[in-house]
Amino acid sequence: FSIKLPDKEVEVRVAVARGEELVEQSQPYEAVREYQKALDVNRNSSLANFRIGEAFFAMNNYQASANAFREALNGDLTPKWTEVWSHIYLGKIYDLTGSRERALREYQKALDTNDNTQGAQNEAQRWLNEPYKAVKIG
Repeated sequence: FSIKLPDKEVEVRVAVARGEELVEQSQPYEAVREYQKALDVNRNSSLANFRIGEAFFAMNNYQASANAFREALNGDLTPKWTEVWSHIYLGKIYDLTGSRERALREYQKALDTNDNTQGAQNEAQRWLNEPYKAVKIG
């Protein structure tokens, strides 16, 4: 038994999956190019925009990251968890850039979704209680 997806949706999923593989191989720039291919097929893909946001966040490009997470929130919200996690990442970006009030609003919006995918509610509550700080490696 198989589910027949529209061809465009298959193209989006394939491009996103390729991008995810590139992220795992520590190739974020190449990953963004793959996610961009998904957006060329479906401009409203919340998943592709979310993954772009994650990639830019990992590169400390917070402006581009925030823009991508906002696009994810304005997209098709598929899968549903892209909404809660976009709010969490936006909150983190605002914390990192010194806008605590804006960060608190984003964490609250995340809580308001009641979506607990991958522990999102605990994550949002944690950063509501204490500002997010970038983890220094090394």
